Amino acid sequence: MSFNESFQEFPSIETERLLLRELQSDDAEDYYNYFSDHEVTRFWGYDSPKDVKTVASTFARFSNAFKRKERIVWGISSKETEKIIGTCILGDFVRGSMANISYNLSKEHWKKGIMTEAVREIIPFGFKNLGLNRIQAMVMPENNASIRLLEKCNFKKEGLLRAYSFGTLFTDTLIYSLLAEEFN
Repeated sequence: MSFNESFQEFPSIETERLLLRELQSDDAEDYYNYFSDHEVTRFWGYDSPKDVKTVASTFARFSNAFKRKERIVWGISSKETEKIIGTCILGDFVRGSMANISYNLSKEHWKKGIMTEAVREIIPFGFKNLGLNRIQAMVMPENNASIRLLEKCNFKKEGLLRAYSFGTLFTDTLIYSLLAEEFN
């Protein structure tokens, strides 16, 4: 499958415990409930949604970004409950060869290997389906959980970007990457 073909229909991905899928309007309340928790967003660099209505416009932006081949925002749902418990984003594509990955997860699901399970499926999608050569992640140096996740997924630390813009903040930011040639 080519980069352009991957954007014909939203790519759902199934793992042992999860379904990574397009966010729907009836997911807005679940998304709002976990994403309005400051602990979930403290390393995100953006304000939390103000209410469930705001989430609907956020989902519309996600959908439009997918149609423009700019970003894929997967809602992470537990197969058990079918509720949205997080998101994983692959986007900001550069000439179809490089992308950024980012993610967030409901606090009640931290330390259960859920994000590792999701990211380990999105990486091969990026390399095989989209034909990417590089996937990179930006992470605040104090975000130890995210750093551990990236290292578990074989991302390599490349360096520190000083006072880098991270959402609405200017903070030091680490950059990690994984290249197609390093992916097995």
